[in-house]
Amino acid sequence: MLEEIQTFTTEYLDKCAHLYVEVFNTEPWNEQWTFETARAKLFEILNTPGFVGFVFKQDELLGFVAGYCKQGPKSKSFYLEEICVQPHKQHQGIGTKLLNQLMDTLTKMEVTGVYLLTNKDGQAEAFYTKHGYQRSQHLIFMAKRF
Repeated sequence: MLEEIQTFTTEYLDKCAHLYVEVFNTEPWNEQWTFETARAKLFEILNTPGFVGFVFKQDELLGFVAGYCKQGPKSKSFYLEEICVQPHKQHQGIGTKLLNQLMDTLTKMEVTGVYLLTNKDGQAEAFYTKHGYQRSQHLIFMAKRF
């Protein structure tokens, strides 16, 4: 099977939305995405200035990564919004390949840092830790419900 990593474009939006629902409506997230809400979220990310994203294909779309660059006072950083791999294909290196492609691209763009939000103490945190990410000592996540 031929592996391909291609730029995430609107051509892949519907397939990525279906995958998003499949992944995030199951353990450990158990969220309640519909195709329409997932598609709207990914459409927003795709149309954010500074967007960078890739899809992983092997006969079919198996995963994607997406986020956007933000200019800071001295350098650019990247907010990794989503990384998503079909549940039955996880732990086979697809997420790592997507992350490596992303990092290669961001390095060429002179981005100096990546940040993201994820559930703590779970599979996702373990994945990011394995790839050199660490909990920030300087930033906290704050929320207000209303």
